[in-house]
Amino acid sequence: MRAMLAIVLALLPALLAAETFRTEAPSEFDRRFMENQIQSLDDIASLNLGRRINGNKQNDLEVMQTLLDRGLIKRDETAKLQGMGIVLGELLRKEKGLFWTIYIDKLGRSRALEIPGKREFVFPVTMISRRYEAGVDVNVRKVYDNAVQIVEEIQDKRGWQ
Repeated sequence: MRAMLAIVLALLPALLAAETFRTEAPSEFDRRFMENQIQSLDDIASLNLGRRINGNKQNDLEVMQTLLDRGLIKRDETAKLQGMGIVLGELLRKEKGLFWTIYIDKLGRSRALEIPGKREFVFPVTMISRRYEAGVDVNVRKVYDNAVQIVEEIQDKRGWQ
């Protein structure tokens, strides 16, 4: 019995390090929060551009790029920039068959897209905001295309069909 306890105690750090995150399904609050962020962007686009965020990839990427190019979303408006990341994530989710999850690790709670069968994640919510807040001129199409490429590489590396 003591030998088994010693083995378990010796392996415990490795077992704890192996899974340093967990996931959970988005709550109703999470879903409403994401919908509200998209709606906020849609309101700005409708009022200022006469265009809508509508789930069409070409349209939504163009609308977000125009919002940035015209300075309608400022570099310090993190919530709106992360709303763009949610729009980006919705486009990725639909195109690549991903699903939203809440990713929880020692740094906190994040909305992420999980690649089915992979237990690997992409974090679209901050893909635009991190760049734009750092002063980089963001090419929304390029950010999206890079995210698609990352997802495809993950899907392909282990035989995902």
